[in-house]
Amino acid sequence: MVTTPERTAGKGPVPQDPPPVGRLVLLGKRIASRPGIKHLIAAITRYGDRLGSQFAGAMTYFSFLSLVPILMVGFSVGGIVLRNNQELLARLESEIAAMLPKEIADPIVALIDSVVANPLGVGIVGLLIALYSGIGWMGNLRKAVRALWGKQFETGKATADNLVVGTLKDLGALAGLAVAIVVSLGLSAVGSQFASAVADLLGLGDQAWLVPVLTVTTILIAMAADVLIFMWVYTVLPPKSQRSSFKARLRGSIVAAIGFEILKYALTTILPAFTGTSRTAAIFGPVIGLLFFFNLVAQLVLFVAAWVATADGGADDDEHDPLPEVPEATFIVRKEPSRARLAALLGVGAALGWGAGRRKE
Repeated sequence: MVTTPERTAGKGPVPQDPPPVGRLVLLGKRIASRPGIKHLIAAITRYGDRLGSQFAGAMTYFSFLSLVPILMVGFSVGGIVLRNNQELLARLESEIAAMLPKEIADPIVALIDSVVANPLGVGIVGLLIALYSGIGWMGNLRKAVRALWGKQFETGKATADNLVVGTLKDLGALAGLAVAIVVSLGLSAVGSQFASAVADLLGLGDQAWLVPVLTVTTILIAMAADVLIFMWVYTVLPPKSQRSSFKARLRGSIVAAIGFEILKYALTTILPAFTGTSRTAAIFGPVIGLLFFFNLVAQLVLFVAAWVATADGGADDDEHDPLPEVPEATFIVRKEPSRARLAALLGVGAALGWGAGRRKE
């Protein structure tokens, strides 16, 4: 309620209801002071100040680079199979020639012939390149997580290890991550097969209502496997002296797993629809889509790392990144002088002026 001068005469400045802009400022300050919003702002600030996007870009490069050796190893295995099945090889080459323009199909067919001629050599080269790209990817992930985790952004400590020690650490971390991925994928596959087997055992395999139930069960099992992988990342890669609480790491792993499943669903749903629009989209669409997917996954992993590091019980529980101070909005109205007092003040001023003029004379 607005306070009028007549009702507060003689009481000095009094507060007044703020205008709409002031109310918005106060509302924004109250929202920003809530623990969850304050934590989110601290994570966003940490991620931006410590080059999270740049680290994600480096991880995207090595992720895309790793596709080449993976394809080479796949071609090597395929070459061994096609080498003993000339009919299947001829059918594959004819399908490629019919699907792609001649300028693109001819080099691919020649590449397939060279792989079939020497599958073992292609596989060895692919494994070596995969080892290089995998170590580079793990090195960037480890440095990024440590940079986002500490109280101070100390880039020197992230590169303090010499080349041999750093490479061995990254190789060991890569092996550990590979084991975690194999275990999680194994659990996911076993869980999915177990759910289907139970449905068949109960005689419910042909029930229509069971399809969405099994789909949701499969997604939940996949998310549980993802949680194990992200839990490994947020437990092993940060410095031991700054490791977060189990509760903070578990929450972060669950958030990362949910985001990862959403990104996977978007990739498998949107990309086929986009690549089917034209031949050009069919050629370049998967490349662009995979680059976008790799970058989003890298940013998700690193942002959640910043979120875990700034959580209560996290790496810097006692010292969050400071939020910008919002000044308190105060609105006051001063009391209007009465007419009698105003006339008295004018009279005193006139008398003082007349007296000063008389002295000069």
